[in-house]
This record gives sequence, structure tokens and C-alpha cells, in this order.
Amino acid sequence: MVGDRDLLAFRQGYYDLFVSLLWKEPAGELLAGLADGIDERIKAARNVHARLGEGWEEISRVLSDAARGGLAERVAEEYTRLFIGPHGPAVYPYESYYLTGRLFDRPLAVVRGLLTELALEKAEGYAEPEDFLAFELEVMRRLIGRQRSVADPDAEVHWLNSQATFLKRHLLVWGPTAARDLSDAEGAVFYRGVGKLLEGFLDLERDLFNGWGTEELRSLEEARQSFAREEWRGPLVDLHGESAPP
Repeated sequence: MVGDRDLLAFRQGYYDLFVSLLWKEPAGELLAGLADGIDERIKAARNVHARLGEGWEEISRVLSDAARGGLAERVAEEYTRLFIGPHGPAVYPYESYYLTGRLFDRPLAVVRGLLTELALEKAEGYAEPEDFLAFELEVMRRLIGRQRSVADPDAEVHWLNSQATFLKRHLLVWGPTAARDLSDAEGAVFYRGVGKLLEGFLDLERDLFNGWGTEELRSLEEARQSFAREEWRGPLVDLHGESAPP
């Protein structure tokens, strides 16, 4: 992958998209832009990964109804139903929840520890914790940006290994299951396609990074068992206030 700028742009483009769609309700301009060239995108995606093709097909079906108006409002309402409520979210997109069944649990501290190693931190203004799905996708986007900013092959290797570490310790452990849950969630229409896209993309990432880094990728069940064996002393409390994406 060293020196492959086309692959780098492909990966960064997808991370850009997922962050924009999952961080908060996507803007109407973004949704309208997805319709441009979507037939060609579907064909290209099918050649890369079947699940990517399925995801774009689902999204295309939703966008084809955009002529009736109110697309941004409908997607915003769907986002709220899936991730916020009113009676609790249909999907809890947090690593702590997937590994322990609780929010603000030990996995969040582990994510924060690795972010410190990578010299990444949240800025002010964003309330979600660092094990939020969109935040972990943002971390990968930033790491890819650092790789893209260097020309020396050894420096690229360093940032690729950093990406491998974050993927294998965190995002690839629970992200594929969260993506599948999103695509299967009751009430998911637009986000059914997003979930399929994310599942297919993370499968590609797993294959790409199979030989990178110094660690093996654990299964979700192995990760859950490791935390089940630890003594937990209560939810994490951020005494320094809320922060935002790296």
C-alpha cells in the first residue's frame, strides 16, 4: 500500500463519507450530491465488494424518491429515531456498549489511551465520547491524512502501522457488527444502505491490513471475554468537560 495514492484517495473518500453520514444528521447538499453519477458508482462498487454495491443500490432507491421533496428532513428524522430516540436509540454505536453492554465503560478508557499514543484528541464542542462509531471513523480519516502528507516510504509505513493498530484494537473488532446492526435496524431506510456500505468497506480494510502491524485482530467475542474478566469500578467520568473530534 506504500506509494499507492489511488488506494489512499479511495480509502480517505469513504472515511470522509462515513463521518459525514454518521457524525450527525447529514446536510441536504451532501445527500443531493450522492445522486451524481450513482449508477456508475454502483457498478464500480460491485466490482470491489458485493456489500458496497448493495449499499449504494439501497441509497440510490432512497435518492430516487428525492423528487418528492423533503429528503434531508426524512433522513434527519431517521437519524434521530435510530441513534437518539425518542424512547432510546435503536442502535447504540459505541464500542463500550458492544464490548460490555454498557456505555462509558472500560473500552472507552482503552480508546483514549491509544489516542494519547497517537497524539490525537477531541477539540471543544462535541459531546460524544471517543468510542462513538463516527469518532473512530474520524480517527482513521486523520491517520490517513497523516499518511497522505508524507512522501518518505518509511514515514508512510509508520502511519500505515498506526492505522493497523487502531483498526485491529478497536474499529475492526466491533465496527462490522455495528454496521450490520444498522443495516438490519427497524426503521432504517437510508441508513440500511449506509450500514451495508460500512460493512463492506470494513471488510476491505480487514483484508488490506491483514499483514500490517504487530497484532492479530481479535473477534468481537474474544474482546468481550477479555473485558468480562476485568474488575470494573464504575462508569468513566470526564471531569474536564466535553470535547470534540480530533
